[in-house]
Amino acid sequence: MNPNFVRTFKSDNHERDSFLSRMFGIISEEIVRIWCRCVQSPYEDLGRPTLVQKGYDGKFRATLDFTFKSKQDGKIFVGEMKSELEYENYKYLTLTSTDQFKHHIIKLAFIQFLEIAKNPEKFTVTIQDTKNKRKSIAVSGSILVWGKVSDEGKKNVMEETKLADVLSLEQIINDLLAWNNSDYIDFIKQRFEWSEQIFSSLLRREGH
Repeated sequence: MNPNFVRTFKSDNHERDSFLSRMFGIISEEIVRIWCRCVQSPYEDLGRPTLVQKGYDGKFRATLDFTFKSKQDGKIFVGEMKSELEYENYKYLTLTSTDQFKHHIIKLAFIQFLEIAKNPEKFTVTIQDTKNKRKSIAVSGSILVWGKVSDEGKKNVMEETKLADVLSLEQIINDLLAWNNSDYIDFIKQRFEWSEQIFSSLLRREGH
């Protein structure tokens, strides 16, 4: 457990934690993409995948967050991120079991995300190529990205859902810091500067 991650998003002030959780939600997807661009990362991100279940003539189409390509064996997986750090009194901060999925299984995208983990052959998956055209890809399953993940939670979730992997934003950030990744550092510094600009502006009267 990284105490800095916990202290950042969980305190005695729920209003603060809710605000920071929402701010983090704005930048967390790009943090994953930066991680995927690192040489040390086990995955490359190919962009957002669109899923269509075969036999439904294009109906029930869903778009997910990532397409992860393994740098080890070239297998491709669709990826979805869920990062609800403060929501419902931190109930979803740390992934411990599939019970934390239940409020998402009313959404088509998450239903298809879980289904493709077990039956990828049931879906046609496309991504956008460098010429902005859609191309079909063969996928081997699904990967979940969560805020924090316990070791036991990861094991239980992967066994029950057949997910190929479960990634934690906490570990991704730790990796980027350990690698002293300049893209990540520049990205955070820029967002810090932009945030400082808006809050400073809100404290200044017009003309001052």
